[in-house]
Order: sequence, then structure tokens, then C-alpha cells
Amino acid sequence: MAEMTSTRNLLAYGIRVIRTGAFVDTTRDPILTMLSIGVEKLYKLTLGLAALDRYQAWPTTAEMKSRGHKLVEMHEAVIGELRARTADKSVYVRSLLAEVEEDRVVRPLIEALDLYGCAGRFYYLDLLGEDQQQWASPDESWQKIETAALTNSKVAAYAAYAADVGDNEAWAEFRGAVNERVAAAIERLWTMIAVCGRNHALGESGGVFGFEVHPDAVGRQ
Repeated sequence: MAEMTSTRNLLAYGIRVIRTGAFVDTTRDPILTMLSIGVEKLYKLTLGLAALDRYQAWPTTAEMKSRGHKLVEMHEAVIGELRARTADKSVYVRSLLAEVEEDRVVRPLIEALDLYGCAGRFYYLDLLGEDQQQWASPDESWQKIETAALTNSKVAAYAAYAADVGDNEAWAEFRGAVNERVAAAIERLWTMIAVCGRNHALGESGGVFGFEVHPDAVGRQ
């Protein structure tokens, strides 16, 4: 129960900062920190529940640790599990999974969180030691997320308007639209997994998980 609460709060606060933070330069690291840990917990709980349902035993600590912070690999595993486990579920449940798979922001978001969890959190610290970096900086990773957000017609319209008008208010509206699109992608993924749990796609224990970890279960922040 404590792990579900931790997961829920990390995701909720990460999304809240995306939506309310004024400047991404000052909020990027807190966002990436909370979301990389929150999504990792969400995925490991999901995969653990799938294993519990299949083998009647939770994965060992060694098995869980072997997954490391590799969120891209875990994402593929989670989606694969849920695709198979929701084949006989309602159209609504299957549509939530389809929306996540079709969301153009989800993939670069997971890639950015993977990179941050594995190495990006120490990117600038390592630079101080004159260690040549072989991966993208947190800033570059975040830019890829925002580029994906621009494929949304509403966000693109805000961008065009801001470029045309050029005042601070228009640019602030554009930034808000980008941030909302990113936040919505995370919530879509989070909600989908919780609803799959509620609908017994992760076994009996997954039902409790689905209610406890759902965004609706987040209390006052």
C-alpha cells in the first residue's frame, strides 16, 4: 500500500509542477526526478502484479533490481502484458491502451525518463569532472518531448499565433499549451494502467492496485 501511495504522489506532483511551473529551466530537473521515479515504480508494480497473477509469487528483489532504471524496456514489457491481458476486456479499456500506444508524446517522454534515471541526473555533475558525455542532456531530452507535443493541432495553433503576435501573453499561452499536452500524456498512461488494474487485467491484487494508484485517488496537494 505504501508503494502505491508513493507512486501516486510522485506522479501527481510531477504533473502538478509541469502545469504550474513558470519556467522549464528551473523546473525540468524536479519534474524529471519525480516522474522518472514515479513511472519506474508504476511499471515495476504493474510487472510485479502480472508475475504474481501468472506464477502466484511476487518477483524476487534480485529480479526487480535487474530491471534497473530501464524504462524503455519496461514500457515495452508493460504494454505487451496489458495488450494480451485486455484482449477480452471492454471496448473502453482497450481504447485507453490504444490511446497510449498512439500518443506521440509518450515514447519521447519515456525515453527522456529512462535516460534521466540511468545517467541524465548526473549529466552536469559528470561534466565538472571533464567526463565526455555520450548521451543527450536533460535539456535536449525535454526538447524532444516538446517537439512531439507540437504535432498536436491545438499546440501547433498556439505556436503559430505566438510567432505571429509575438507578445509575452501569447508566448505564455503557447507554453501553457505545451505543458498541458505533456501532462495529459502522462495522465493518459497512468490512468490506463490503473483502469486495467481495476478491470482485473492484473489479477485479483491488481484490482486493489487499480483503485489505490489511480489519479482520482490523489488527495489534497
